[in-house]
Amino acid sequence: MFRTVLIAALLFAAGCSQQDKSGDAVSNEVAIEPSSHATRAAVPSVEGSWRVTMITGESAGGRLTAAIGGGKASLSSGCLRRAWTYTQSRNLVGFTASPGQSTNCGRTPSAAEETAFGALGDANTAIFGKDGNDVTLSGPGGTLTLERR
Repeated sequence: MFRTVLIAALLFAAGCSQQDKSGDAVSNEVAIEPSSHATRAAVPSVEGSWRVTMITGESAGGRLTAAIGGGKASLSSGCLRRAWTYTQSRNLVGFTASPGQSTNCGRTPSAAEETAFGALGDANTAIFGKDGNDVTLSGPGGTLTLERR
């Protein structure tokens, strides 16, 4: 029994002493924090006039527009309009309904319009295209893809 334990201990010690033959040493040191002089890439603003191009992966048909600025946002389809207040911190966005600023103009919203209103109201993330001329707003209610007008 003692002999078996001794052999196992020697094999274990021999295995631990072998070095990685790949040439590069592995380091487990914590990465150095970036200097305070480093600048983060600017994130475009959601402010502007937009055309809704996609609603949760489906073509929007070109009727919906969005106007975002000054802490307010609206989504319109003809005279039908929904309004929100909004905030943006880099890629994080938040929309809060402003029912007093919304109008139905005597008609019932289509299913696509209701989906768009829900998607904008629930949006919490803004992912911008490379040039900032398009943005996808996403959250639990779906996604809206907007293109600057």
